[in-house]
Amino acid sequence: MDTLEGLAKLARRARGEQTPVFDVAEMVRLRIRSESRPSVTLIPLGLFGGLSAAAASIILFLAVQFWQYMNSPIMELVAPLPEIRLW
Repeated sequence: MDTLEGLAKLARRARGEQTPVFDVAEMVRLRIRSESRPSVTLIPLGLFGGLSAAAASIILFLAVQFWQYMNSPIMELVAPLPEIRLW
């Protein structure tokens, strides 16, 4: 029972003491602000996107031109003739 009485005495002393106040919020804010952020550059991505858009518009232009050429009535005149076997 001496152990229990000792623990009770320590508990009474602990209740009488004031708990220390630790405020680390300001230090954390300063540390976050002081960290240097790595700079991210999107120039290569923009160049790749621009080149892709230019290539797509060229292909689209060629496809429209080919479609108009194939649907032209003049194509009926220059249609390939059926093969004539000579032998």
